[in-house]
Amino acid sequence: MMAVAPLTVAVTAHRAAYDAFQIAPEGEDSVLADDAMFEALDGLVTAATAFPILTRPLPAGAGALLAHLRWWLSEEAEFAEDYQPAYGILQGRAADLGAVLDPPVVDDADPVVAAIVAADKASVAHTAALVHRDEDDDESEAVIDAAGHAVDEAFRAVQALMPTTLASLHALASFYARDAKIFCRWDTGGDYLEHIAAALALLLTNERQAPLILTEAPIRETKGIPGQAEVEAAWRSLPPRTRDRIGVIATDLVFQAFVHGDAFVATGAPKDRAVPGRSRAAQAIRDAAAEAETERLNELHQVVERNLPDLFGPDGGNPAWAVAMGARP
Repeated sequence: MMAVAPLTVAVTAHRAAYDAFQIAPEGEDSVLADDAMFEALDGLVTAATAFPILTRPLPAGAGALLAHLRWWLSEEAEFAEDYQPAYGILQGRAADLGAVLDPPVVDDADPVVAAIVAADKASVAHTAALVHRDEDDDESEAVIDAAGHAVDEAFRAVQALMPTTLASLHALASFYARDAKIFCRWDTGGDYLEHIAAALALLLTNERQAPLILTEAPIRETKGIPGQAEVEAAWRSLPPRTRDRIGVIATDLVFQAFVHGDAFVATGAPKDRAVPGRSRAAQAIRDAAAEAETERLNELHQVVERNLPDLFGPDGGNPAWAVAMGARP
């Protein structure tokens, strides 16, 4: 019997569960179908993130996965928040797969467009070198250095050109906007450039010309570890229900520490333990609170890390910013 590719299995299971939920009668049947659909969605996320995009060839079923993701993301866009973080993860995965499987057709004859394409290729090569980095191997480090210099040269080549057509001006604005949105997230410059690029795209459409559609930015060297602004943005992106859950866990963590007496031990305030005394009963209460505090701390780590893959990475892997700094995926 011919083996079925894991991606095909995950796609088929998710589509079947999705279709079953659409026609399930209200009541218990609908609840069960909803549970099955979300379970299949978890399986789809696992399968879709189980392989590196830079791998050649891509695993069997990658094309079917991309088609399915584009359909589902469009179909459920209105309810995206209800599916987080799975929706965001699969949205990013679809963009990555699309960049590999159906890269946009661009006019390489235009010097600006050609320079942008060359800069993207240089960035992809640099990322590939970082992914396979071996800090103890001089040759590996030399490859990374050379790839980094190539990126710098490619970007200087873009900056040295002046667009001569509306299309090349739009391409340049889009290129800078995309770059700024990724690497200058604390600044508003990316938003301004994105607005200009959108205006130019509208002008091109009015002139019946096709604007250049760039893929997602290849990962280059980053500014390092995400800062406070990125952490706060990640927090605000969480669904209210998830934020509430994290807040409850964190509050109970601090409360259990208080019952255990950590505040008294660390600062002397209040002037006595919340549960004072040396009796066995008092000690048992404090010990139980200490155990609960540890359990809550572990739970807090698990929930936060699982729901913020941009900061902490997918299950079993490092986030993109860490890979860009040289960590293994």
